[in-house]
Amino acid sequence: MKAGKSTLINAIVGYQLLPARANPMTTLPTKIILVEGLSLDQPELTIPASTRSLYSTMEDSVRSAMRRGWTVPPKHGYLNGLAQDLECGTLRDLEPRYTGTTNVHRILARLNDEMRLATLAVESDFLGRVTELPELRAGHLHSFATGEIKGGQLVIIDTPGPNEHAIAARLGPALERQLANAHVLLAVLDYTQMGGDAAADIESRLARHVEIIGKERLYAVVNKVDARKSVDDLSAADTREIVRHGLGIEEKQIFEVAANWGLLGSRVLTEQCLQDREFQVARSPAAIAVLRELYPLDDETELNERLAGMEPEHLVGDASRFLKKSKILPLVETVINRLRNDAAPQVMGAGLQRYEAAMTELAGVIALKRSADERDAEEIEVQLATLGAEMEELQSHKERLPSVRALQERFHSKIDMFATELGSQGHQIIQMLQVEPPKTPKKQKGRIWALPLVHNMKTFIDNVFSDKPARDEYEFATLEEANQLKNVLAGAVSEQLRELLDLGRSELDAQVREISAAIVEEQERKVRGLIERAARTLSTAFDVDIKPPPPGITGHIKTDLGDPVTRMVENEEKYEVIEEQRIWWTLWLFTREVSVTRTRKVEVPMYVVSRESVMTQLQAAFDAQIAEVREVLQVYVAKQLTAELTAYYDGLQDYLQLYHDTLTRSLEGQRQDKERRREHGKALREIEQELTAELEAFRDYRLRLSPA
Repeated sequence: MKAGKSTLINAIVGYQLLPARANPMTTLPTKIILVEGLSLDQPELTIPASTRSLYSTMEDSVRSAMRRGWTVPPKHGYLNGLAQDLECGTLRDLEPRYTGTTNVHRILARLNDEMRLATLAVESDFLGRVTELPELRAGHLHSFATGEIKGGQLVIIDTPGPNEHAIAARLGPALERQLANAHVLLAVLDYTQMGGDAAADIESRLARHVEIIGKERLYAVVNKVDARKSVDDLSAADTREIVRHGLGIEEKQIFEVAANWGLLGSRVLTEQCLQDREFQVARSPAAIAVLRELYPLDDETELNERLAGMEPEHLVGDASRFLKKSKILPLVETVINRLRNDAAPQVMGAGLQRYEAAMTELAGVIALKRSADERDAEEIEVQLATLGAEMEELQSHKERLPSVRALQERFHSKIDMFATELGSQGHQIIQMLQVEPPKTPKKQKGRIWALPLVHNMKTFIDNVFSDKPARDEYEFATLEEANQLKNVLAGAVSEQLRELLDLGRSELDAQVREISAAIVEEQERKVRGLIERAARTLSTAFDVDIKPPPPGITGHIKTDLGDPVTRMVENEEKYEVIEEQRIWWTLWLFTREVSVTRTRKVEVPMYVVSRESVMTQLQAAFDAQIAEVREVLQVYVAKQLTAELTAYYDGLQDYLQLYHDTLTRSLEGQRQDKERRREHGKALREIEQELTAELEAFRDYRLRLSPA
C-alpha cells in the first residue's frame, strides 16, 4: 500500500534486489524464490513463455492506441519514454531469462511500467489474463536454514497494494490465486498514515484479502516506525491497538519495523561480504547511505571528511546497529519458524483435500456408470434426454446473462451519487480557503456518509491568516516564503480531502458489494433449482449420490501544486557612485573623488500566493482522483463481475456435461454382449468399494492431521 513493500523485501533479502523509485512500481505480481548459496550479485529473472506472449500482444495494442491519438496522462509522465520506444518499435523483445542485478532492475521496471501503460491505454484486461508470474531466483544475506535442514524453500510474492485502484481492480483472479496458495500474508502498513480512522481504513482495504487467506495466516507489518520521534507521536501500544482492532488479529501477529534501516544495514554487510578485503569505506554507496542517515545535516565536504576518517569495523558496527534497530530479523524469524513448523501439516492437508475432492468426483462418476450399465437402454435414453434439456435451459440462461452495459447501468446511479456527493463535499472543504469561507455545513439527511473534520477547518484557516489582511493574494520577496504559505494551505486541505476519499471509497465499496451480491443471487436463483433438480433426478434414477456443486461466485470487488506566480514590481533602489567634485582651498581650485548616494527605478520579482489559485489546483487534482475511482468501478463491472458470472455458468455446464458424457458411454456400452457387461459391472463395483474405503481412510487421517 505504498508503505515500503519493496524496501521491506530488499531488507529481508539483504540488498537492493528489487528496483526502487519515487513513482509507483509494482503492478505485476512477481515470485521471488530465495536460494541458499546463490551469489548475491547474480539474481536470475525468468519470464514464462505465456507472459512473454501476452506482453507482445499488449505492446501491439498500446502501439495501436497511440497511433489513434492516445497519449500518456500527465500524472504518469514517467511512462513517456517507454511509450515513445513502443511507438517507434525500438523496444527489444523480452527474453526468457535475465541474469545480474542491473538487468533484473531494468527488466522488472519495464514489466511493471508496460503493464501500467496498457492498463491506462487499452480496455482489454491484460492483467487479468496473467496466468504465470515472472520468477526471480535470488541469493540472500540472512540464512533462513536451520542447521543442515533447509526446511523447505522460502518464496515471496510481491503484489500491488489494495489501494492501487487502477491496477487492483483488473488483477482479480491472478492475485487471489496467489493469496489462496500462500501460507502467510504480510500486510505492510505505513505508520505515518495511521490516523484516527486507520482501523476502518485497514479493514476496508484488506477485507477481501483476509477473507481469502484467513486471519490465522495474516501478519501486520507496520513500517516506517523510525518516524516516531516524540511522546506526542502515536505510541507502539496505540499502533498495535489500531491494527488489532482493524484486522481482528492477535498481538503476536503484529510487528513494527523500520525497513529502510534494515536495508541500510544489510547493504553494508552485503558489500563487505562480496568485496571482502577489497571493501573500501570511501567508495561504498552503502556507507554513504548510512552516513547520510546518521548525519542528515552534513554537506558534501563534511560527508567526505567522515568517509575518509571512518574505519571499516566502525561502519560495520553502525550497519549492524541499524539492522538490529530495524527489527527485520525478528519478524522474518517468527514467520519462517511458523512456516517451518506448520509446513508438513499444511502441505499434507492441502494435498489430501485436493486428492479427496478428486476421488469423490471419480467415485460419483463410477457409481453412475456402474448403475447406468445395469439399466435398460430405454431408461438411459430417457435420462439423457432429461439431462440434455436441462443443459439447453442452462445454456439459454447463460446467453441471457446481463450485458456489460446492463450491469453498468445497475451500478450507474450508485457511481453517480458517489461522484456527485464526494465532489460536493470535497468542494466544500476546498472553499474553506476563500477570503469569506462558507459556514460549516450541517449534516443533511440522505447523505451517504458524514462530512469529516470540516468543523476544524475554519479555526485552522483563521489561525493561518491571523496576522494577514483579508485578501486573495499575498506577495513574498522569496520563493521559499511563498511556498511555505502555499504548502501550509494545500497540506491541511489535502489531508482532509484524502480522508474524505478514503471514507467515500469505503462506503462505496460496501454498496458495490451489495449490488454485486444482488446480481449474483439473481443468477444463482435462476439456475440453482435446475442444477439441484438434475442431481436429484440422476440420484433417484440410478440409486447413486449426486451432489450439485456449491455456489461459486462471490461478487466483490496527490495533489502537487505548481509554483507561485512570479510578478515583477517596480521599486526604488539606492546606490552609491564615485564622482569628482571641485573645491576651493585658499585661492586654489582642486578636484577630489567623493561617494554620492543616488536612486533609480528597478524591477524585482515578487512571488504571489493566491488562495483562488490554490483552490483551483486542489479542485482539479481532487476531480481527477474521483474520475479515477469512477473508472475503476466501470472496469470492475465490465471485467471482473462479468468474468465471474460467465465462469460460474461454465462450471455448471461442465458439471452437467460430465454426467451427460458418462450416460452416453453407458448407452454405447449397451451394444456389448451381456457377459462382457456383467464383467465390466463387477469391476466397477470393486473399484467403487475400494474408493469408498480409501475416502473413509483419507478423511480419518486428515482429521487426525488437523490441530486440536
